[in-house]
Amino acid sequence: MSGLLGVGQSALLAAYAQLQTTGHNIANANTPGYSRQEAVLATAGGQYTGGGFLGFGVDVVTVQRRYDQFVAAELSASIASASADTTRAEQLARVDNLLADTDNGIGVAIDDFNAALADLANRPFDASARQAVLARADALASRVQTVDARLSQFGQDADDRIGQAVTTVNDLLGRVARLNDRIAASAATGQPPNDLLDERDQVLHELNGYLKATAYTQADGTVAVFAAGGEGLVVGNRASNLVAEPDPLDPTRRRVVMVSGATRLPMSADTLGGGSIAALMQFRDQDLQSIRARLGQLAAGIASAFNRQQAVGVDATGAAGEPMFGLGAPGVVAASTNAGTATLSASVVDGTQLAASDYAIRFDGAQYVVTRDADGLQRSFATLPQTIDGLSIGLSAGTPSAGDVFTVRSATSLAAGFARVLSSGARLATGYAVSVERAASNAGDVTANSFAVGAPDPNLAQPVTLTFTSATTFDVTGVGTGDPTGVAYVPGSPISFNGWTLALRGAPQPGDRIEIVPTVDPAADNRNARAMGALADQPLAGGASFNDAFAAMLADAGTRTQSAKAAQSVSSRLQQDAEAAQAQQSGVNLDEEAARLMQYQQMYQAAAKVIQAAQSMFDSLLAAAGR
Repeated sequence: MSGLLGVGQSALLAAYAQLQTTGHNIANANTPGYSRQEAVLATAGGQYTGGGFLGFGVDVVTVQRRYDQFVAAELSASIASASADTTRAEQLARVDNLLADTDNGIGVAIDDFNAALADLANRPFDASARQAVLARADALASRVQTVDARLSQFGQDADDRIGQAVTTVNDLLGRVARLNDRIAASAATGQPPNDLLDERDQVLHELNGYLKATAYTQADGTVAVFAAGGEGLVVGNRASNLVAEPDPLDPTRRRVVMVSGATRLPMSADTLGGGSIAALMQFRDQDLQSIRARLGQLAAGIASAFNRQQAVGVDATGAAGEPMFGLGAPGVVAASTNAGTATLSASVVDGTQLAASDYAIRFDGAQYVVTRDADGLQRSFATLPQTIDGLSIGLSAGTPSAGDVFTVRSATSLAAGFARVLSSGARLATGYAVSVERAASNAGDVTANSFAVGAPDPNLAQPVTLTFTSATTFDVTGVGTGDPTGVAYVPGSPISFNGWTLALRGAPQPGDRIEIVPTVDPAADNRNARAMGALADQPLAGGASFNDAFAAMLADAGTRTQSAKAAQSVSSRLQQDAEAAQAQQSGVNLDEEAARLMQYQQMYQAAAKVIQAAQSMFDSLLAAAGR
């Protein structure tokens, strides 16, 4: 009877274990990261008798979770990709919304400024037209500054979010290490601690939201966690820490460093491999840098072109033109790890030639290797100063050591200081200091075909006379000209002295004169105002017109945003597919659990009947024995 009673007891215990496991599944149906568990049963064996083997019942071998490590690994990888793409798309959407203002944006301000210049060319004597140009210049500068300030704030926000994410990652790494410790201790029982394993997997999934982390299961049940670049994040119960600290190359932004004991490893977006931290670093260091550099290039082109045009003209009083716009100054940051004492400087020589990029300079012991960030173009120089892309870079003081690194904040620093600096509309240089006149006694029909001032010159306002000695030659007299004689005359060919350039047409007679004389009424002269208006169509911002340069900046931001959104759509779908695969493998189906509950309940009741039958038989035997 004891055999039958034992079989019934084992069946009862097995049914109870299955009922408890099913109840645990039902209770955790909505618990994030929970994997469905099932009791694993095995026959308890049997005893040989003359009539064959009689079974001992059933044993509960273990309670295991439905889990596939490959599905889990795929989900972790998809979480890292989706988190990176989503974070970058969200950040770029803010930039796109900022730049896409068609009513109050920079493009509208450029158009309004050009329209005001066109009106000024028609009415240079009108004080209201002059004031309108200054108002439009103010609006343009204000919008450029506002956009640059917002972009700078976006970068600071990304920096702050990186710091917050690093704190969260350290907490998650610590949790993985502690769970490893508990799981290793539980391994001594010979049974898997399913709920701890689920909790650890869930932490690893959360970790992949910040950086790509690959886990490898060890013999003792613990996992070793590595970053995409192979750096060890967790080994056993020891976790590394991430630190967000000032970048030695640029203390205004943070870099991420992995600290493991005495080892410090800087982490880049590539070594992080994915997750929100890598996306924020890419957005801050690549996307924002490119857009801010384009904005700075545009500001530099406008400021340099109009200041240069102001310099060659005269204002309403006849005084030389003053700068119209101010511009932010480029800066050079020496790496905190530099061993030398060198201090480098940078200044804008020609803003119309400026590249939409910052620069990195490394001294290798013999040469300065200058790398343009935008495209990686490298140039080497034995000495400084050197002019690169309209930017002059010089050695201010000290001596560099081999390996010293410098960061030149060029285009990204210019828009912040873009402002209208001209004091009043009367100071707009709408005219030229000199004009061209034909002598009244001329017998030929030679006349001026074009006249322009190309550069400021101390002798610009000095009178100059061209006297034709024949139909093909002329003499020049005037301060600053050198008084050349017998100069060949070719109709349409440029004649340049004292900063101005003149082209003549027609056939002269000996004795005919062309005179360059001071302008009588500079307030009514519109020649330089027309030249200012013509700047709008010239390639003065990275080889493009101002409108085209702004359109290229919009296109760059838009392309990056659309690319990020497309990547987000794909990676989010892959994450959903991975989550569906894991749910199919490990998720709890309440309908199935309810059916199993009924099945195990019946099994429990049947096992109880076996025990009841055994008890009844035992009682009958006792009665038959007269006890």
